[in-house]
Formats: sequence, structure tokens, C-alpha cells
Amino acid sequence: MNRFLSLLAVAAIASAAPQYGGGGGQQQAAPARQPQAQSTAGCRTEYVTTWDTQYVETENEVCNTVYVNECNTLYRQDCRNVPRQVCNTVQKKQCSTVYNDVCVQQYRTETEQYTETECSTEYKDDCEYRWEGQGASKVWAPIPGTCKNNPYDTCNDVTKQREKKVPYEVCNKVPSQKCVNVPTQECNTVNEQQCERVPYQKCDQVPKNDCTTEHKKVPQRVSKRVPKKVCGDRSPASNNNAGFGNEFASPSNNNV
Repeated sequence: MNRFLSLLAVAAIASAAPQYGGGGGQQQAAPARQPQAQSTAGCRTEYVTTWDTQYVETENEVCNTVYVNECNTLYRQDCRNVPRQVCNTVQKKQCSTVYNDVCVQQYRTETEQYTETECSTEYKDDCEYRWEGQGASKVWAPIPGTCKNNPYDTCNDVTKQREKKVPYEVCNKVPSQKCVNVPTQECNTVNEQQCERVPYQKCDQVPKNDCTTEHKKVPQRVSKRVPKKVCGDRSPASNNNAGFGNEFASPSNNNV
């Protein structure tokens, strides 16, 4: 009798064993209850639930967010001032002092001699003359009443002096500025901005999914109904096991 009770207890504990793996596998269906065959020696066949463990292989992708340093090559403008000579041709006035003869006409007074004919008028009596006297003392004597006072011009060349204005030139050295345009190079230093593209690295922490495949075996409990031969006056085992261990098994796994 004690041995029979022990077998019943083991069967009850086995039927109440939990399922592993979250019920991922299909539980083996219990076979239909067969009518108990009564033997001539008072023995019968009962069906009890037995449990076994099967390992199910699973593959799950497990991802974690990790931050990686991601760098990109960017470019920036690097500018600096570079001195440079800039030259231009300009016209520059260059002057020099030159002396020129500047002449002006002036006049001076000079004395010159010249010959001029001067005439004077004298009046003389022109008379009729006759011889008067005797012998050697005869002379020509004017006849009274026959004389006429006639003018007589006497002209002579006379040397004279006079003043006259004589032109002459007076020249002097007069300074003056003489300027000419001379092409000249004028140079200045200017700062010219020169720029170039310079690469640089820009790095940021970028979130990324780091995924791995988790390959594992998960134990899964499966049950099955097996026949058991029971002899004696004991009550059927199915009555003693009814409802024992259902607090661990899911409703879908209850056996009829």
C-alpha cells in the first residue's frame, strides 16, 4: 500500500512540473483515454502523465545602442595677408631752371651832323651907270633916278648838329622754369588676401545599433500519457491525481 502511494506522489509531482522557454514549443498532446482492461487477476491499466525535457535551439538578435566616434573631413578657408609690390607708370613733372636771352628795344639820344643850305636876302640898288669924270678919273657913276632896290639871295652850306633817337637792344639773361613730363615707376606695398582650402577632421559621437545574434538552447518540458498496470483494490490513480499540480501548468497543458 505504501509503495502505491509513493508512485502516486511521484506522478503528481511530475504532472505539476513547470514549462521552460515561455511556452515556445508545442506540448505533446495526451493520447485519448482508453477503456481500462480488467484482467482475470484483478489488475487494470491506467494512464499517467510523464514529463521529459527537450532542448529547443533559438536565435535572437540582441541590439544595444553604442556611441562611436565618427569623423568626417571638412574644409575651411584659411586666409592671410601677403605683402605684394604694385607698380604703376605715372607721368611726373620734372622742372629745371634755364636762362634765356630776353632783349628789349630801347632808345638813346645821339648827335648827328648834317649840312644845310642857308640863304639870306640882301637888297641892293641897281642903277644905271654912266661915265663921269675926265681922263683917268672917269668912273661909273649911277644915274640918279634910275636906281631900284632889288633883293639878292645869298646861299651857303652850313654844317649843323641835331639830336635823334637811335634804337638799340638791351639783352639780359632771364631765368625760367622748363618742365617736362617724365614717365616714372611708382611702387607701393599692398596687402593681398590669399585664401586656401584647408582640410580638418570633425568628429561626433554618433549612436549606432550594435547587434549580435544570440544562439542558445532553451529547455522545454513536454508531457505524454503512458499506460500503467495497476493491480489490487486501490482506487483508480486518475481519481487521486485529478487537479494535482495544476498550479504550475498553463491551462492549455491540462490533460484530460
